[in-house]
Amino acid sequence: MLFAKNELQRTLHRASSNDPDLASLHLCHKKLTNRHLLRIADALKDNTHVVEIWLTHNRIRDDRDGAGGLGYLAAALEGNRTVTELYLGGNQIGAKGASSIANLLQKNNIITDVGLEDNEICDGGAKMLADALKSNSTLQTLKLQGNDIQTTRTIDQIGSKLKENRGSAKEKFEKEHPELKTHKLKKPEEKPKRRSRRKSDGDNEREGRRRRRSGKEGEKEGKEGRSPRPSEEGERPAKPSRGEKSDGGGGGIKRGGGKRGGDGNERRSGGGRSDGRTHPSLENSDAFLEERKKSLEGEKKSSSMTDKLKGMGLGGSKKREPSPPGAGGSNRGMRSAAFV
Repeated sequence: MLFAKNELQRTLHRASSNDPDLASLHLCHKKLTNRHLLRIADALKDNTHVVEIWLTHNRIRDDRDGAGGLGYLAAALEGNRTVTELYLGGNQIGAKGASSIANLLQKNNIITDVGLEDNEICDGGAKMLADALKSNSTLQTLKLQGNDIQTTRTIDQIGSKLKENRGSAKEKFEKEHPELKTHKLKKPEEKPKRRSRRKSDGDNEREGRRRRRSGKEGEKEGKEGRSPRPSEEGERPAKPSRGEKSDGGGGGIKRGGGKRGGDGNERRSGGGRSDGRTHPSLENSDAFLEERKKSLEGEKKSSSMTDKLKGMGLGGSKKREPSPPGAGGSNRGMRSAAFV
């Protein structure tokens, strides 16, 4: 985006007229050349309100005109008492431009921040800046990222000097403003938050085993400590399960497939109920059917034997009493009546 002439003229007119509302001179990304620096330097000679000058990412180069233009601006700022920040990053001032800034830092005790990143400054330019800082006690920040500086010793010298200047500035500020004395406040210790640990699958499995184990133990203890409950008066005793036999006295339960009965009586041959309490269907079905079969066979055999005896004239009705003498009938009839 090209910087319009009218816009540059309005900004420089405000700076030369010492406009109190113009505290920051922003001329970044305007494609300014070295000739524009001459006009900017003239506008800032009598200005007492501009505090910041931003000239980053323009076309200020390290050539004959460039060195002269930046040198002219640096000379205009040597006696300035208000400008504290100067930013020239993203240009190509090189070693000649670094020499002009070094001369400015030796004579100016107001500027605190200078930005010279990405400006093709080599070890020679960095050495001139380090030497200039020996007599400077106000500069606190010097940005040199993106340059071709290989000497680590020079960088360390610049860093230690800037740290010293920052400490001196802090002490001076605390003396001038004791009510605003800065202290390093300790952060309050935060209590560690208690985080609820989520149960894993292993924890859930162990919990389940523990519950099952405690349940089995409780059931076992209940069985061992439980006494048989006496049946209440008039309460019907519980029926024994299949394959169990109740004792004659009703005290316990005998296991087995034998006879059963509350009073010890045997099962009737007819296959009915033994004591009127338990139905035969509760016994083993096979044993019951076998016993019933034998009973039916016995009844059938008994009936056939009776019929046979009747046929032989040996069974049947009771003997008739002999009729009294003189009642009539012959002796034959009397004899036959005796055998009827």
